[in-house]
Amino acid sequence: MRRTLFVSLLTLLPSLSFGAPEGKLPPMSGINDVKFKESRFDNDFAGNAFLIEHERRVLAVTVKHALLIAKTDSMKTVDLKDHLASWRIHPNGQPEQYIELGPLLNADPAEVLDPSVIERDWLVFEVRSNHSPLQPLKLRPNPVAAGERLYAVGCTYANRDVCNPQRVEQGTFIRYSGRNLMVDLDAFAADKLGGLSGSPVVDADHRLVGIVSNVLPHPSGKGEVFAPASLDYLREVLNQLPD
Repeated sequence: MRRTLFVSLLTLLPSLSFGAPEGKLPPMSGINDVKFKESRFDNDFAGNAFLIEHERRVLAVTVKHALLIAKTDSMKTVDLKDHLASWRIHPNGQPEQYIELGPLLNADPAEVLDPSVIERDWLVFEVRSNHSPLQPLKLRPNPVAAGERLYAVGCTYANRDVCNPQRVEQGTFIRYSGRNLMVDLDAFAADKLGGLSGSPVVDADHRLVGIVSNVLPHPSGKGEVFAPASLDYLREVLNQLPD
């Protein structure tokens, strides 16, 4: 049975870099700061989020299952228009460097808000304004190959106080499983990664290959494996956007 990472995805790894140790990681990940018309439901860290570039357009993305923790009691479907006051993304600890989100482009008042949303685990927003240093990511056009090194970039609930402004989890790609990637993290503990959901997963060239989303049974039959959502559903959403 699948487990969702929004429950707990925590790590205290030091900052790491791509390739050579002297390499520097560009800023690419921020945290979700969600405010509702009913302020008692506000959530200042509902997982991570980032920017993508699509056909010369910059959009913001995060996981759909963030709505299972950033919601009002009356929210029953994947639709924010009657509930949301504002949704911002900002680098952890830097709320003044924010991205103000516009409409949710894949809102669906017929999609029930329950754990099944993890099967389509992308929210795609317009960007209303950008006052942040976050760099939009380009989607990788070709599939990931077995043995490739991948990197999940973001903050967790546990390391929020020392994640300045992002940290990196490294791992090796095993194979695809439906709409998920299977990745052997160098240091994997599903119960210690809470909050990392919504972080970008990129290759060595910083091209987007997935989003931190889930865990699955390990192909070896022993334990679990890190299972970011692939780009499949995201591409479906992007292909349906008006020109």
